[in-house]
Amino acid sequence: MRRFYDKTLVETYLRQTKHESIMRGLQEHLFVAQYEKGEFITMPLQQEHLFQIIIQGSVSIYLIKDNGAEYSLANSKENDLLGEMEIFSHQLNNVYAESNGKVICLALSVETSKSALLENCRFLQLICESLTQKMESITAIDAAPANLKQRVLTYMKYKCGGGELRGLQQAAFQLNCSTRQLQRILNQYEVDGIVIKTGKGTYRLTNSTFFLQDSRNQCL
Repeated sequence: MRRFYDKTLVETYLRQTKHESIMRGLQEHLFVAQYEKGEFITMPLQQEHLFQIIIQGSVSIYLIKDNGAEYSLANSKENDLLGEMEIFSHQLNNVYAESNGKVICLALSVETSKSALLENCRFLQLICESLTQKMESITAIDAAPANLKQRVLTYMKYKCGGGELRGLQQAAFQLNCSTRQLQRILNQYEVDGIVIKTGKGTYRLTNSTFFLQDSRNQCL
């Protein structure tokens, strides 16, 4: 992510959002955030919590369950909001927002701006409207279940530190499969060059970003 604090640039992008009248009173807290394709805009365990309005580009929001299953929650675009929950609590530990290409947002730090946000009635109304729409989307999810091979890749990317799976038995339990099934899949992935064996019962993705994107395209 790149940040720009130039007041003229902030003013330019502020005029481009339909939320200008609401955000005008918070202008002193705003900066411009720019993301490239594949960058995470929000993800679990972030050190800094931001509220953001998408000005240009689109963002995929998805849920990764502990068993590696992936669910598409939303495809956000211009004027959509990100980080609303951060104002009231921490980001859910399994929800990710990823840029689909170059994305430009107006952003502000929740920590340093929280008092101003909570005292702005129109801003809170905007947040309530956005969260209600997202809740409606979540309750209407009808995602096709991913097969076990796809879930193994997703599990390794998001649930294993550094993309490295350690311990077949525990991983098989999380993936809701047998140890033999998991071993067979990992053996095939090793032959295909997708993973490398780094120790007994330990495997690491060789190119996690590429194969994750490939598996997501199949799932969705």
